[in-house]
Amino acid sequence: MAVRALSFILLLVLCCGPAAACFGPKLYVGVPAGGSSDLLFALVTLYVQEKTGVESLRVDLAPDVDPLSELAADRLDLVLVEGDGANDHPGRIFSVDGYPVVVAGSRPLDELQFTTVVPAVRKLETLVTPQDIAALLVRVDEGASAMAAVRRLMMTRRWI
Repeated sequence: MAVRALSFILLLVLCCGPAAACFGPKLYVGVPAGGSSDLLFALVTLYVQEKTGVESLRVDLAPDVDPLSELAADRLDLVLVEGDGANDHPGRIFSVDGYPVVVAGSRPLDELQFTTVVPAVRKLETLVTPQDIAALLVRVDEGASAMAAVRRLMMTRRWI
């Protein structure tokens, strides 16, 4: 009887363990309304998912919400911030001239499960130019989804 119970427990552990590993950590990304924020969200999150396996959840921010205060309160992991002051923020991990800046909160910077996220985003920063983003925005204006336009660019350039 004990051997049968032990075998059953072992079977449960071996079967359920790999399935539980499929549901990893997720980043909560604050995205302000309008502008190029949709495109930058697609650009950063697709690259992070492909390079690190970490998924991202979009959190739409109301116009009256300050993204940096949400980040400081640990309600978000990454935020897209417009304005000149964001470039000087110590958590700045991605910026392209003329477009919103990506700022990281404490989880991506400090937690072990996200150790590959910040280096991946910083690598992306070295790859992307303002002309790339402008070309992507043209494709989106022509009717392509932001994610499809970004994926096509990344695959064409063999970034993913």
